[in-house]
Amino acid sequence: MKKTTKKLTMAIALGTALTFSASTAFAVPTNTTEVAVNVTLQQGTIDWGQDSNSKITAVGIGLPDSRGMAMSRLAAIMDAQRNLLGIIKGVQVDSDTLMEELIVKSDTVKRSIGGLLQGAQVVDEGANADGSYYVRMSVPLYGATGSVAAAALPEITKNITPQPIPTVNIKKTPLKEVEIVQVKSATYTGVVVDASGMGLEPTFSPVIYDTNGRAIYGISNIDPDLAISSGMVGYAKNVENAAVNSRAATNPLVVKAVTVKGGSNSVNPVNVVVTPEDADRILLANESSGMLGKCAVVFVR
Repeated sequence: MKKTTKKLTMAIALGTALTFSASTAFAVPTNTTEVAVNVTLQQGTIDWGQDSNSKITAVGIGLPDSRGMAMSRLAAIMDAQRNLLGIIKGVQVDSDTLMEELIVKSDTVKRSIGGLLQGAQVVDEGANADGSYYVRMSVPLYGATGSVAAAALPEITKNITPQPIPTVNIKKTPLKEVEIVQVKSATYTGVVVDASGMGLEPTFSPVIYDTNGRAIYGISNIDPDLAISSGMVGYAKNVENAAVNSRAATNPLVVKAVTVKGGSNSVNPVNVVVTPEDADRILLANESSGMLGKCAVVFVR
């Protein structure tokens, strides 16, 4: 492979990716003012399936450098940080907003993401047989500080007025009285919405709707700090895994989604839609357990 070298300062390299100021650039050794950025773009992953421990991970590659392995490692770190940034930009914050839009619009979000990249954790690294160096780095999706959610959610919730979780109108519910009693006495510990095979996409701020357009669970109904620290919902691959998910606890109410949908100006399918009957079941169960306020919700994708 032909070796190509671009010499850029660390500040310039990061600035190219996110247009940060020099004050937010990554540090370099004090005796070095520039570094060879010899990199091969590597894709990373977002693992939404680890609940509050979900992470974004990316790999960076630094090609052989005549100044030694330390410079190849530094280039690999820069590459991994750039790749992390690229993945972060594509995260769906809610049905209408990508992280990239928040980064462009908000200097606060931009600075937060800069700090997040600075603090990215090296989870694996090593030299390759060809003399190049790889570094695998990760950042958390959730966490009170130093997470993607901590950067994004304060921005989208700052103009949202908190709303109580809806209650069921007993006179209008399609559920029979015997079923109302049954649901309220079941002591459900969470809710699992099965949207498997429907193309549901993960997001920080999903909504549960019913087919009448009623929103029964969303970011306005819960403590936003809880959404930041542990997420509004967990994501599972199947109902079996979801039913034993620690978020949904030991006795979840399992309902089947009718479809998935985006927001008012979006086709991104991040929200789930259930029947009015199942919506009332969820709300009745919540009246007994408060499970929605605890974010004890799991979506099956």
